Parts: sequence; C-alpha cells; structure tokens
Amino acid sequence: MKRELLIIDDDEPMRLLIDYLLKDKYRVTFKDNGLSGMKYLAEGNMPDVILCDFVLPKMNGFDFLSSLSNSGIFADIPFVMMSSRVDEHFKKQCKEKGASGFLEKPFDPPQLFEMLDSILTKAKVQSARRTS
Repeated sequence: MKRELLIIDDDEPMRLLIDYLLKDKYRVTFKDNGLSGMKYLAEGNMPDVILCDFVLPKMNGFDFLSSLSNSGIFADIPFVMMSSRVDEHFKKQCKEKGASGFLEKPFDPPQLFEMLDSILTKAKVQSARRTS
C-alpha cells in the first residue's frame, strides 16, 4: 500500500513537478492553500507526511504548522516546510515550530526522495515503539 502525502502549494508548475516525481511511489493529494489543507484533514484524512510551501494565500506555512501542532489530532504528522527562503534563522524557526524537515526550492529530486524516506522511516520506528 502506498504511503499518503499531502502537498500544499499554490504554484501549479511545482505541484505538477511533485506529482510527476512522486505519483509512482506515493498516493499524493494536493491543496493550493493552508485553509483547504486544514479542511482536508478535518474531513478525516490522515496523510503520512505533509509538505507545505511557506508562502501561501489565506494561511501561510507557519500558521498551518501552528494549527497542526495545536490540534492534538494532527500534531504527530511529520511536516516538511518548503521555501526558496534559505537563511539559517528561517530554518531554525521552522524547526522550533515543529517542522520535521526543510526543503529548499528549487530542489533536486534525489533530495526530495531522501528526505521523505528518512522521515517515513523515522515515523515507522516511532510508531513501532508506541505500540510495543
């Protein structure tokens, strides 16, 4: 069974690229803003990982991540912030707010695969520890 990813990005070419790269290995759902991403989760969907652009209409990546962290229900879903903003202060803020990772845009496909594999492996180990 394919692992599920929720990708939140308002840039259609980026969504098409990510879909092309990931569709064979993952089940991918796309939303174009943070509010529609929250609605998707509120409808009972539980992706294995969320990749979210920082700059979004209606709700930016930090606000989305804060909503996840405060929800209790969705707080354990691994979250990757995507942005072309690469300064160390910004990356530190992402980590402090609870992001599992940071992906600089534009990214190399192997970098995306490596990050997802790492996060999903870590999540699987943590889940196994909780159930044992």
